Amino acid sequence: MTKIRTLAALTAIPLALGALAIGVGSASANSQQWGDNGSATCAYAEANWDPSKESAELGLYCMQAVTAWIQINGLTSQQQAISCSNNAPGGSPGLSYSLDGQSYVNAGPWYALAYSGSGDPDAGGPYNNVGWQTGNGGNASLSGEGWAGGISTGSTSSGSYGSGGAGVTNWGEGGYWQAAIACVNAAGATASGQSPFERTARSLERSAFPLTRAENATPVRIRDKTIDTVDVKNGRAFRAREYALKKNVTRTDTRICPAGMVRKGKLAHTIQEFPANRKAPKWKDRALVDVKMTPKGRNAGMVEMTLTRAKHPTVVQFQMRCGKA
Repeated sequence: MTKIRTLAALTAIPLALGALAIGVGSASANSQQWGDNGSATCAYAEANWDPSKESAELGLYCMQAVTAWIQINGLTSQQQAISCSNNAPGGSPGLSYSLDGQSYVNAGPWYALAYSGSGDPDAGGPYNNVGWQTGNGGNASLSGEGWAGGISTGSTSSGSYGSGGAGVTNWGEGGYWQAAIACVNAAGATASGQSPFERTARSLERSAFPLTRAENATPVRIRDKTIDTVDVKNGRAFRAREYALKKNVTRTDTRICPAGMVRKGKLAHTIQEFPANRKAPKWKDRALVDVKMTPKGRNAGMVEMTLTRAKHPTVVQFQMRCGKA
């Protein structure tokens, strides 16, 4: 986590990588492209399709993948990698966390990032359809930042999950935020025109996928997860891994850059909490995690994590950027 006094250096990173340019001076807000639990990310993408599918039922073509609640200290900027695998069967945290009681058409799996047809291609703009909201469990006051990590579009035909990410700056005190990214199934990939080789029909009979309502307080299962992207053409990579923690158990790991690349910038991490009721925790009750990050040589980084207090399942996302040597 980077203190605000280094924001000038931080904002140069997204610009250098061609990331979405949303200035740090943007007015703070409670949410951005959120709608009902992140569904605005899908609505935005679908509105840009020809013909538009903006009014389609959630899950018929697109489903948002939602993170847990992310701790953010005051006067801090953060980046958060988000994977469509959040909604994988048995995944962490699972589809029900993305829905939070919403009705949806169960037409998954939703492997690929949704293509919106607009945005900066160099930044994954047409694919990185993200949103975020501020939790009411603290006093965070956020503005959006560009995503400085990598983009992996994923594929419905090969069954690989896409990933992107969101960035925010907190101009207030400590609190929580969560993010979402739009993901599509095979029908969505075809309807958006991003995958001409997908042979799934553009329209599906609603009777084949009856509306389902997600449970509000189903148990949350957390697991380790790797969210890596490698841009061979431009010689850069983004390493992110999530670690499911147990109280008073220390975990360590070392991430290594791809061959021919070296570590760039500072190591970073975020802490996520998964309350069963999907509501933001109270800041005074936040999980406490001792995190130590150590650069190793020119091309690796090590993280050591110990969870000392937690009311909810807790995950650390460790991040490392790599570039040409």
